Amino acid sequence: MKKAGEQTDPLGTVWNLIDQGQLWGAATVLAHSRSHVLLRDLMAVSDVVVLFASAMLASWLRFGTFIPTDHLLMPAFAAPLFYMAAMMVLRGYHTLDPQTLQMGLLRLCCAQAISFALLLGIAYFSKVSDDFSRLWTGYFAIIGVASLILLRLCAFGAIRALGKQKSFRPKIVLISSNPTPSILEMLEQRIGSQHQYRIIHRSIINGGKTGTADLQAELNKIRALAPDMIILAISQSDRARFADQLDDIDAISADILEVGDLTSHMSPCAPDHDLLLEPGREWIVMAGLPFIRRAMRPFGQRGWWIKRAEDVILGLIAVIIAAPVMLAVAFAIKLTSAGPVLYVQKRHGFNGETIRVLKFRSMYVDQCATKRDDTVPQATRNDPRITPVGKFIRKTSLDELPQLFNVLRGDMSLVGPRPHATQHNTAYRTRIDGYFARHRVKPGITGWAQVNGWRGETDTDEKMRQRVLHDMYYIANWSPILDVRVLTLTIATFFKQKNAH
Repeated sequence: MKKAGEQTDPLGTVWNLIDQGQLWGAATVLAHSRSHVLLRDLMAVSDVVVLFASAMLASWLRFGTFIPTDHLLMPAFAAPLFYMAAMMVLRGYHTLDPQTLQMGLLRLCCAQAISFALLLGIAYFSKVSDDFSRLWTGYFAIIGVASLILLRLCAFGAIRALGKQKSFRPKIVLISSNPTPSILEMLEQRIGSQHQYRIIHRSIINGGKTGTADLQAELNKIRALAPDMIILAISQSDRARFADQLDDIDAISADILEVGDLTSHMSPCAPDHDLLLEPGREWIVMAGLPFIRRAMRPFGQRGWWIKRAEDVILGLIAVIIAAPVMLAVAFAIKLTSAGPVLYVQKRHGFNGETIRVLKFRSMYVDQCATKRDDTVPQATRNDPRITPVGKFIRKTSLDELPQLFNVLRGDMSLVGPRPHATQHNTAYRTRIDGYFARHRVKPGITGWAQVNGWRGETDTDEKMRQRVLHDMYYIANWSPILDVRVLTLTIATFFKQKNAH
């Protein structure tokens, strides 16, 4: 029996359930901040550049020219690739940590040795080793490893000199209910003691004292902090009271973990004890503590910068190709109706923030204004507000072309959930479960929902629900290949948009 005054550890209760095999699927999560992942990727790219530069310097020392001779070009390119492969096997980049000055110098030297061993081994067995210059190979190996070590020392030295080493630790926000302060203290103690994490903000929902407006202001502050992870420890009563506001958390692009109202699970006879054992819940372990994963950060560890590079490169190409078409559309709009060529509409974008989306104006100027109740009527078939030119550019989606500049500016992506008007978001957020989760990524000019037929007027909740479900599928299954597929289908159906009006 529990002694008088003894406090029960609710997290320990869940841990015991996992330990006893009553909770299945518990996995360990290793959180990394986006800046940490970017550092590792930049170091990998820099290593390849440095090694190739070392090959050129070795060529200059041996032959008096920076360009390696023809028979040495292949080794000059192969050695950096072998080095990268060896570093991945040795997890040489994964262990980089500016906070603890883990530069991985031993792994670096081992990877360099392995790469040259592979290079010379392949040359020997393919009987081309006689073409190798032994002096060039020696210069290449020595200069390469010295340059890699110097690069590490300079990079980590600069980070510490600028005092930025803590910025590479994952940023964590804690949100707790006042009835369970012990859980918040426990989280701070256990997570805060881990050097690889950084708690940047704490919020307490204080029972009857916290109002809806106060919680909304707190969520706006959390959104501005751009955390890598949000941990929720909220009572069931507060979950019900602030359900609409807590749904906004789903719009934040972060890993979202839940502790839940564990005080109600202390007794096996508690009415909601079975919630702990509910099938389908994904349990993970972080800092030695068990959590329910509510949402995973979209695009994985490095997908966000891969997608951004994809948007910039393909966006620039698209702007160049579409420039004559955009000029022709702009001229036609100006010639056939009075008013500006472009129409700017406020919409919710990444993290639920308001963005200004560009479109070619397709309606008469006096019909573009919102109603007095601040709603924007969706366009319907044979809508009298649409101009003759507007009908054509909406049917062919040419009115969306100016959004390429939103993509280059970083407000939007080429592929993603279509941005809805802010008034539409207000209307649907309480009618469609998980609606706001589509804002965990940047909105797109086209999307998985659009190429699957869910484009145009959403005059029923079911149509909007299907659009949201397709958006959620895209976010959960994103890959560059999926983006290419969506773009290809968009171009293939360019003049066959049946639902566009």
